[in-house]
Amino acid sequence: MTRQAGFVLVNALVIVAALAGAAVFLLTRAEGGRARLQASQTAGQLSYYLDAFDALAITMLNADLMTSNHDDANEAWAKTDIAVPLDRGRVVSRILDQQALFNLNWLNDPTHDAAQSAFDKLLQRASLSPRVGDLIRDFIQPGGPDNKRAYAALTPARAPIGGALLMFDQISEIPGLRPQETDRLRAVATALPGGLPVNINTASVEMLVDLMPTLPPSTLYQILNTRDRTPFLSVDGFIDALEDRLGEQLPEEFSPARLTVSSEWFRTDIAAELDGQHARRMTLLYRLNRQSGTHVRLRVSQYD
Repeated sequence: MTRQAGFVLVNALVIVAALAGAAVFLLTRAEGGRARLQASQTAGQLSYYLDAFDALAITMLNADLMTSNHDDANEAWAKTDIAVPLDRGRVVSRILDQQALFNLNWLNDPTHDAAQSAFDKLLQRASLSPRVGDLIRDFIQPGGPDNKRAYAALTPARAPIGGALLMFDQISEIPGLRPQETDRLRAVATALPGGLPVNINTASVEMLVDLMPTLPPSTLYQILNTRDRTPFLSVDGFIDALEDRLGEQLPEEFSPARLTVSSEWFRTDIAAELDGQHARRMTLLYRLNRQSGTHVRLRVSQYD
């Protein structure tokens, strides 16, 4: 081989190597683009799954409203924990009555005498320390926390003003409140307009007993434990049952206005999986009457 031929061969090899590198680069970009496109399509499909259950929940709650004037744990919406297997994943979802839970905004109602002690007992049953209650009371009191230094140290800094919670997730802003504590509290508490009553057909017996401290606990347990067989059709029916059992009228401190047998606020918890991607959504639903039906008031979705 001559010197000139060797030089040509080296140049050819350099060109081939450069073309190969360019090809690898282009193929890598193409594969990355394909992966991003597939991820985007999967996320879009997951959104459709979440939307579908929101629509199903609204349909079920509207259908219940047309056939019943009360809500209890035996109705279709309450018994339907849906788990649907898909070809490449699955969807799990449920509907929860928010008026069966402790309303954190009761804590700012000076006329709701039983709320404070009932909340302390609720935390104890949920294995949450009194510190959690102190942090929440401090956060929602009028004017906000007495000491705002911990909030000012956040990034970005915050200046809480206190008052009624607009949504439960606001408590996640509280410094010192751990995510696992928030999740545990979410199972037993909510944040709704403070004047809303609690549903005596769906709330836990323990919480109802705590919210009615002027009545004998044993009597309340006896009456409320019949709900599974014969739910209360009206608050008056519940009062009649109490007075029959007690043999006397209820004390003046008893407030029937804080009780209801039908609910307006519900929450859906939805989890979907597809091709290894996951999506979760919490939807807050407001059901007013037969004419207005059920509407979405809040959606919070997460994808990973």
